[in-house]
Amino acid sequence: MALFHPLAAATLSSRPSQAPDDAKAKKEHERLREACQHFESILLAELWKKMASNAREFGGREDRDRPFGPLEDLSVEMSSEYLARSGGSGMWKMLYESLVPHLEGKEKEKGSPS
Repeated sequence: MALFHPLAAATLSSRPSQAPDDAKAKKEHERLREACQHFESILLAELWKKMASNAREFGGREDRDRPFGPLEDLSVEMSSEYLARSGGSGMWKMLYESLVPHLEGKEKEKGSPS
């Protein structure tokens, strides 16, 4: 049973239209999507770097035998970022879909009067 708060009706009726809240929610969803894509790009870059390091190790070379190592790492990071932004492998989508309900729950919690 929910109790009626006398000031709730006044605050709800004086509240502006939903447009600013919708814009804020849309912005939060966009930030979450970008964060998930960024996470996927970092994960892919680290995975590719480790795979390359292991391949060099199997070949009998060491990581310090890389004169252009920082440039190679940068190219891997840029490639993984591009891949994640253009759709990626789908990991960011699964992460995003698992986190959206928490974001929406937070928005509902803020919108309800006390």
